[in-house]
Amino acid sequence: MRLINTITIIGIFLVILVGCKNTEDLIDFTEDDEVLLGQRLSEAISTDSSFVLISPEGNEVSYAYVNSRLDEITTASSITKSEEFIWTVTLFEDESRQAFATPGGYIYVSTGLIFYLSNEDEFSGMLAHLIAHIDQSHISEMLFFEYGVNGLKSIATSGNAVQLSNIIEDLDLRGSYLRFSRANELAADTLAISLLSETDQSCQANGLYFDRALTVQPELISAYVDAHRLDSLRVNDLEEAVILLGCDVTIDDASSDRFRNYRNSLP
Repeated sequence: MRLINTITIIGIFLVILVGCKNTEDLIDFTEDDEVLLGQRLSEAISTDSSFVLISPEGNEVSYAYVNSRLDEITTASSITKSEEFIWTVTLFEDESRQAFATPGGYIYVSTGLIFYLSNEDEFSGMLAHLIAHIDQSHISEMLFFEYGVNGLKSIATSGNAVQLSNIIEDLDLRGSYLRFSRANELAADTLAISLLSETDQSCQANGLYFDRALTVQPELISAYVDAHRLDSLRVNDLEEAVILLGCDVTIDDASSDRFRNYRNSLP
């Protein structure tokens, strides 16, 4: 009940805050705009020397595993943009424990985060949460307040290198970054549980990932914790939501073995 009340109260406040002035602008930024912006950012990241991207070529085993987790979540019936977006995960070599996403379906995960996670459920929980943010256009919404809707459309259309670089810095958690609103975090939590309930993963996986981030060397993943406004109350709310939903919370030992084998396959 507390989760539902919190979502309702914050949701109403957000509507009032945005108001009629911005509502039409938000609608004007279409799914095609999100895909185009995501493509522009993907191209910019591919040439950004601060990212040591792991190519799918020569690392087919590693990417086959990642894509199997991604496909299972993005084909769930509760996702709204399964076919509209270009869903893809790119791995990059970095000791930082971070993952971030861009509009249009692009997810970036550091090797440092992968080796930090302990099992497949935590990995899937991390993916499901980012997928939920993308599916509900939370990343675009977060960027609206920084660049304006028209400004963001202009960046997507023009592909201005400097502006794209600025957006990457806003999303990449290794430096300065933008933070999701509490309302959008709660909405992503709710959708992530629904997505996971349709997979062979524990539907509590999102909460398991958050709990690890808060309790196991939290100082080394502090940027993610801050950007996503994690706290123990969120974890408790997720546990209550899972109980209400009545979905499977079993953690399969075989899936943990698959995850360890996957980590060992990384370059």
